[in-house]
Amino acid sequence: MPHLVLTGSLDVSRAVTTCPREVHRWGRAVLKTEECWLRRDGAAMLVEGVVVELSRPQHPVAMVAGRGTDTIVRLWPLSTVERTTAVQRWLCLLAAGLQSTGAGRVRVTNIPREVWSDLGLLLDPELEIGRR
Repeated sequence: MPHLVLTGSLDVSRAVTTCPREVHRWGRAVLKTEECWLRRDGAAMLVEGVVVELSRPQHPVAMVAGRGTDTIVRLWPLSTVERTTAVQRWLCLLAAGLQSTGAGRVRVTNIPREVWSDLGLLLDPELEIGRR
């Protein structure tokens, strides 16, 4: 499953209100972050997106939650969505938006570099690509 692990913990209750809701064009795809919700226990947030490729909309949902001392950004496993490169790009845009509101550097990802290299993501010096 596509994911990014960010260093440090994130205040998700704050991130729900500060997460950028933006529309981006990437090649022939349109990527949009629509809404964010705090999970009932306050330990995670769900982020709703829309990714339109070739006139076909997909509705990915991402989960942002603590994992040990880090924060993970990944597709919500209960949401059935095709894991296209445009959906992966949307996850990377979400991580970049979270970094702009205080999230840490990308420590681990299994998303190919060409999907996110132009986003200006802050990277951990010991970044691991293709792990987990």
